[in-house]
Amino acid sequence: MADASRFLAWFCCLHWLVLLLGVQGYEVTKAKIEVFYPKGFEVSIPDEEGISLFAFHGKLNEEMEGLEAGTWARDIVKAKNGRWTFRDRTTALKPGDTLYYWTYVIYNGLGYREDDGSFVVNGYSGNNTSATTPRPPVAPASTTPWSPPADPDIDIRVGCTTPKTEVNGAPTRCAGQLVFVDEFNAAKLDPNKWKAERRFSGEPDYEFNVYVDDAPDTLCLTNGHVALATNTMKKHFHKGSDASLDLGASCTGVANTHDCVRNGRTMNDGLPPMVTAQFSSKDFFSFKYGRVEVRAKMPRAKWVTPQIWLQPKHRVYGSDDYRSGQLRIAYTRPNGGNLDLYGAAVLFADEPLRSVKNCLKPGTGDNSEDWSDSFHNYTLEWTPRELRWLVDGKEWCVQGSDKGAFSETTAAGKRLPQAQKLEEGSGLAPFDQEFYLTFGLGVGGFNEYQHVVKPWNERAPQAQKAFWKEVKKNRDHWLDEGHMKIDYVKVYSL
Repeated sequence: MADASRFLAWFCCLHWLVLLLGVQGYEVTKAKIEVFYPKGFEVSIPDEEGISLFAFHGKLNEEMEGLEAGTWARDIVKAKNGRWTFRDRTTALKPGDTLYYWTYVIYNGLGYREDDGSFVVNGYSGNNTSATTPRPPVAPASTTPWSPPADPDIDIRVGCTTPKTEVNGAPTRCAGQLVFVDEFNAAKLDPNKWKAERRFSGEPDYEFNVYVDDAPDTLCLTNGHVALATNTMKKHFHKGSDASLDLGASCTGVANTHDCVRNGRTMNDGLPPMVTAQFSSKDFFSFKYGRVEVRAKMPRAKWVTPQIWLQPKHRVYGSDDYRSGQLRIAYTRPNGGNLDLYGAAVLFADEPLRSVKNCLKPGTGDNSEDWSDSFHNYTLEWTPRELRWLVDGKEWCVQGSDKGAFSETTAAGKRLPQAQKLEEGSGLAPFDQEFYLTFGLGVGGFNEYQHVVKPWNERAPQAQKAFWKEVKKNRDHWLDEGHMKIDYVKVYSL
């Protein structure tokens, strides 16, 4: 047993090294350390394009034991004045003291470290005070229980508990750690976090739209928000339904397939009538278990589905029909004059199994639930046993494995076709793998609105044309209501 434990520890360390060192070619800049009198010190590195996080771990007068958290352990997620800086304002250091440390940097989505750092205090920065001036004793560390602060510079030195969350295949260091954030304050999407889609919609829902990545009329960043909108094929591409459309070399689908090229004359339904946008963190950030917070303002237009989703990084339980799952943090649908709120753990594409793990919060028209008129905070807490949905901090839906594994799900006498495969995972399978963030707008489709009274029939050969015939009667008003804004997204470890 002892030999097995030692092997496991060795294997975990090796796994950490492979993941954190990543591709060679980037070297963490040696940290600059400044000590101040009468107390405080700073550790920093210069900012450069590609850096999205800087972390400092250190101890005073005691060498670090490998990659331990240390007395100081903090993630810095924003550069200030051209530097990534950790600050301690309370510790008094005296000449002869030694700081032992290691630093960690996420650069272009990969992690790199400066190991075995040490710094001997031999003077102070920013003043001319003698280093021999008497110093007050260092105050003992606080024993106040730790909770995630509002500031993204998270101090995890007190009360840190072992997290369940994994990010990009590696364990996180502490529960409550901010592991991903975007407040959309730039002029365009961060290319180190997001990739916008450019493709025709496809399986399993075949939405009635094309996703484009280069259109400010469907995706733009403004006033600290990312705004997504709907537009028409005719207005954006200047093409009718019977035209042909090639999305070119930048298509994000499979080249030379219907993902990228379509000829409306050879298809019963022609080209999709709508153009929208979708972007995801698939190539940069994925995680397993955690707390996701999205502040957003929802669309109100009929047949427009806001996509605030988690999607599987690897389709372990099947590649078709959502067999590997999809987590919907929030989406809305008009219901008369009100707007209903939904959350969902999707296990299969077709009804009745599609919506068996859905939750509905019926719209009341109350000002506090005007999902389209103002921003609200939509949260999903995802643990190995449970999924909890919250809106504005209030829980409104729970799905878990305590009452039976998800593989046992049935509806109307039907069992999940991937049930046997799901039994190979945990009780929460397929939601026991890494998922990535997806945001966008989908229009109509062949599965999204099953068993709902609508202008088209999924089985009809010209469903898209039936949809557009109905919508274009009030096109301008419909387009005005078919937009969504996102203020920020944050992901915390649990």
